[in-house]
Amino acid sequence: MSDIFDDDNCWRTAEASRFGWLIDGENYFSALRESMESAEHEILIVGWDIDSAVELIRDEDHPLFPSPLAKTLEELVERKDSLQVYVLSWDFAFVYMLERELLPAYRFGWQNRERLHFHLDGKQALGASHHQKFVVIDGAVAFIGGFDLTKCRWDTREHKADDPRRIDTDGASYRGFHDVQAIVAGEPALHLRELGAFRWENATGSPVPELDLSPDLSGKRNWPKSATVHGTNVRTGLARTWAVPDGGETIREVEQLYLDMIAGAEHSIYIENQYFTSPRLTAALGKRLRDADGPEIVLVLPAVTSGWLEQVTMESRRRQLLHHLLKRDDHNRLLVVAPTPGGPNPSPPNVHAKILIIDDRWCRIGSANLSCRSMGLDSECDIVVDDTEQRVAPTLRADLIAEHVGADKNDVMESIREQGLLATLAAFDDGPRRLVKLPLESGSLDVVLEPLVQLADMEQPLESRWRSSENTATAWPRRVANFIFSPRAGWVFLAVVAIGLIVWGVRAAGSMDSGFDPFAMLETLRQHTRNPYAAFAVVPAFVAGSLVIAPVTGMIALCALLFSPWIASLSAIVGTLAATLVNYYVGRFLGNTVAERAPKKIFARMRSLASSADAWSLAGLRLIPIAPFTVFNLLAGAAHVSLRDLLAGTLLGMGPGIVVICLSVDRARAALAGEPVFDPWIIAAIIVMGLTLVVFRIWQNKRTS
Repeated sequence: MSDIFDDDNCWRTAEASRFGWLIDGENYFSALRESMESAEHEILIVGWDIDSAVELIRDEDHPLFPSPLAKTLEELVERKDSLQVYVLSWDFAFVYMLERELLPAYRFGWQNRERLHFHLDGKQALGASHHQKFVVIDGAVAFIGGFDLTKCRWDTREHKADDPRRIDTDGASYRGFHDVQAIVAGEPALHLRELGAFRWENATGSPVPELDLSPDLSGKRNWPKSATVHGTNVRTGLARTWAVPDGGETIREVEQLYLDMIAGAEHSIYIENQYFTSPRLTAALGKRLRDADGPEIVLVLPAVTSGWLEQVTMESRRRQLLHHLLKRDDHNRLLVVAPTPGGPNPSPPNVHAKILIIDDRWCRIGSANLSCRSMGLDSECDIVVDDTEQRVAPTLRADLIAEHVGADKNDVMESIREQGLLATLAAFDDGPRRLVKLPLESGSLDVVLEPLVQLADMEQPLESRWRSSENTATAWPRRVANFIFSPRAGWVFLAVVAIGLIVWGVRAAGSMDSGFDPFAMLETLRQHTRNPYAAFAVVPAFVAGSLVIAPVTGMIALCALLFSPWIASLSAIVGTLAATLVNYYVGRFLGNTVAERAPKKIFARMRSLASSADAWSLAGLRLIPIAPFTVFNLLAGAAHVSLRDLLAGTLLGMGPGIVVICLSVDRARAALAGEPVFDPWIIAAIIVMGLTLVVFRIWQNKRTS
């Protein structure tokens, strides 16, 4: 085999004085805690998600129990005068809000701000996430892999269904979790510190000071006693994915190294990964399957991905690509499996590892999934060992398989040496713990879900797409305008909000023995919205909906279903005014781009209103609109209509109508739910507001004529 590393697939190469791995959370978290205890100068933590309260030690007899993350770091700094701590976590997207610790900066609100540093990193390309996961101790020892220091990650290698220690920070149990973290000492640790320092300065604008003392490259002082050294003086390489925020050239070392390793395989390819959604890597594996003398290929994937978003998107594409791969398995050398633990009520663990082992020579541990995002969008970092003595790779592979099938590691290694990878897995297929074949058929909805899949698993930043098709100076406003003026976007937004509320209501009301009742679901939602702070969510919802031209009457009606009629009326009016304000300034920013997209007669009329209109005239146009709500606001901004008159006209022209809609929808809901319909105050308000609208419209017509 030739040298695998080159300038296209690797950022840094170096000899590691020590190399090992930590399989599953119990081993990783405890080893990391030991290494933290040895730190004297610096602890640098970089992650996709970091939870301040995650407990690193679950064994009450352990001398370092308890060790909640933030408190542990704070106590270490108090005891060690020269220790600096840096924690850098991705400033996550809204879609992950329910899965993460809220206000993490507040949770990490340490008293010692001089030596304890926490920052949320939002400096990424549009649509990307920061997915790198590594910790560096004193620049001498580093941990790198798939683990985040957050909830729902800790587990033992047995993945017992009833382990009382496998609970999150709120005390709730969760499914088993399988992951792997590499531990490395020497120059690779220094290189990871360099990467972490770059990330910190990129996010904060402030550099990480150089270490006062030269790191101990042997790693002896910071290497945890619980971590086995599996290799010494082994050659390693670090590969990255990094999308430049301004739309420049993306670093794709991760992908290129995957392609080169797959192409270089002679006997076997062993993969463990959370996702399998990259068409390019699928094609590379398919090519090797069609080679007459190609390698055996084993994919270990989760039986079911975690999270609603992943199940709707990533599993859909996984099914398609696995089916595609199966059709290229001309020589029966492919096996796609998921681990199933033994014991009563077994639940398949979530496979979160990112492992690639080629033959007996190359092994790879990192943060990169086999997804489009990891190849060209999200920030990633993997470490690869090129072990010419062929001890590290076969040992790691046997260690992993032994866990999955409940066998001895040495027996597995000997079996692979004698009869190959696939025959070994067949030989160890009769125990309670085993690797079960995954079904490879495509789903009936996969084609329908493809647009959503492409959005969730983008391969390049949005900036790159726009730059490649249009001049940079005009791309942004033109793309924004095209999106805003698309009528389908608004209906999609409204549908997503409605479906989300229905799913929430179904899950909340799903425990009813009598079956699903839509009115019970609605009442469940209304109970949640009685919280005094719930109405504040209406304003950002109206603003977001307006930016994609969601029908404003639909948003008002949805508001009326969720809140009492008076709260709904007030919230909808405030939301409408807020949306008007935001749309107005968007229109001013886009300027001529809006004018180019609007019908000339309508924009000309709006231009004339800029110099002569008052609040009453604009109120009349709200009653007899010349354009949809959002478009009207954008045109007003582009034409520089008086903002004060626009807001006043919106309140006068739409306020009574909003009240009528809210009150009417509420009475319709009451009738369908079997509640008393006649409420004198509500009926009176409907009549008054209705008459107000009629009178105002007649007066406006006379005023216009």
